[in-house]
Amino acid sequence: MYTVTHIYEADFGCEERVDGAKAKCVVYLEDENGRQRHVEVEDEWLTANGIEEGSSWKENITDEV
Repeated sequence: MYTVTHIYEADFGCEERVDGAKAKCVVYLEDENGRQRHVEVEDEWLTANGIEEGSSWKENITDEV
């Protein structure tokens, strides 16, 4: 299981989000062994699932992330 260490709004660089695209966040995670990962998810999903910094992350994470 991972713990959420940081949540940042995803950077779209010079370009803005495409019309209708949902806001995304980059979520930084750390497991009990100190292994760190990051995933990009919709901000709306984080809110709906009550995920914030310090929360436990129980979702599966593949090696491709």
